[in-house]
Amino acid sequence: MSGVSDFIYRNSPVWLQNVGISLYGLNWRRRRYGGKFRQYVEQFVQHESYSRTDWHHYQTRKLRELLTYAGKYVPYYENLFFKIGLTLPDLQNFEIHDLSKLPLLEKETIRQNPDLFVSRKPMGHLNTHYTSGTTGTPLAIKWSTETERLNAAAYEARVRRWAGVNHYMSRAMIGGRLVVPGGNAQPPFWRYNVVERQLYMSAFHISPANAPDYVNALNRFQPDYLVGYASSHFFLARMIDELKLSVYQPKAVLTSSEKLTSEMRALLEKVYRCPVFDAYNGVEGSCLVSECGCHQLHISPDVGIVELLDKDGGQVVPGQMGEIVTTGFLNFEQPLIRYRMGDAASFSSSVCSCNREMPLINELIGRLEDVVIGPDGRELVRFHGIFIGLPHVSEGQIVQHGFTKFDVNLVVDAGFSEKERQIIRRRFEERLGPVELKFVFVDQIERTERGKFRAVISKVRR
Repeated sequence: MSGVSDFIYRNSPVWLQNVGISLYGLNWRRRRYGGKFRQYVEQFVQHESYSRTDWHHYQTRKLRELLTYAGKYVPYYENLFFKIGLTLPDLQNFEIHDLSKLPLLEKETIRQNPDLFVSRKPMGHLNTHYTSGTTGTPLAIKWSTETERLNAAAYEARVRRWAGVNHYMSRAMIGGRLVVPGGNAQPPFWRYNVVERQLYMSAFHISPANAPDYVNALNRFQPDYLVGYASSHFFLARMIDELKLSVYQPKAVLTSSEKLTSEMRALLEKVYRCPVFDAYNGVEGSCLVSECGCHQLHISPDVGIVELLDKDGGQVVPGQMGEIVTTGFLNFEQPLIRYRMGDAASFSSSVCSCNREMPLINELIGRLEDVVIGPDGRELVRFHGIFIGLPHVSEGQIVQHGFTKFDVNLVVDAGFSEKERQIIRRRFEERLGPVELKFVFVDQIERTERGKFRAVISKVRR
């Protein structure tokens, strides 16, 4: 939301907030599901019958199209290809095994030079989306409306359809939007988007005291399926189980945004009495990994190329963990070529009984972060909203010492101001209520042996 619309939303009654969200949903639905959306869905479905040879030919063709386009219209790649001596004929005849000749793309490179990654010849108006920011300040990613429809179609074909649901059905979402302003807000902890039949539930107010309100909303609306953050759905399910609350039975639970552990899956299936389907993608739109009906994780080769690399940059063998590096095929407006996702996975050499010849992922790791515990027992993850839209913050880390006591470790430039400090404070209070914050300015946040830093460290236990 813009600053003005955000102010109006915060100061409106619940019924008017529902109207505003529904109007926003109308625009969002047109953007995602208009135009060629249905045609794109059918194309993704048809690709599922491809053989491995078909997939190799498809990816080779798409890679050449992407590199050629990037070399012509995207300043960063135009300069890069010139420096390493790649000509237009080289790009038009590029082979997948030659990807190792191209350097890896760091998130910080995009963060420091965002305009250099945007095409000079975009396909219409560009919309801005933000990454989750679990390894630093969120990145701004540009998508055209056509790219949004391609991403939505891939999700429809490979996530919803594989789980037995579709976008026409009603759903309950737990996501990162602050739908209920105020850390000490009162119920209802949800808002309703009539246009999309979407019950949007706050991820920031799930606590033992509030769990019955969430369950009442679910039982009242009985959405066809649940979708959203794996950990938030798990926290709510655990409270439902512990409090012995009675909840309706949806068709499926679709999780994303962080690792779904076996413990999470087992509890969600126990509480909701339905199958759980996990997926891995991201705002970058450079890859998609999702569960088929056999509950095997497949890579979608028509969304992008996924490499798994060892610490020396070499390709790993099946069963060996490697860093996820992606080259996306859907977003030509802001191409990401050999982009370091910051997570790890291992390939599987087995064959899925669903008979799709799409590569299998054996295990996904990463996206696990500490949970912030509130004084009322609420458990919160995905604090990426704290640092969104702060141009002078290059890295941010949250360390919880007590229920309301936090260190905010920041790497900033000379433009960081008191205004940005107050924005961070306000965002904490919106999620948790009154808090005690200590701002700590550092040159670099301590890294792990994998070169990442932990975005959230909590020394408080449930």
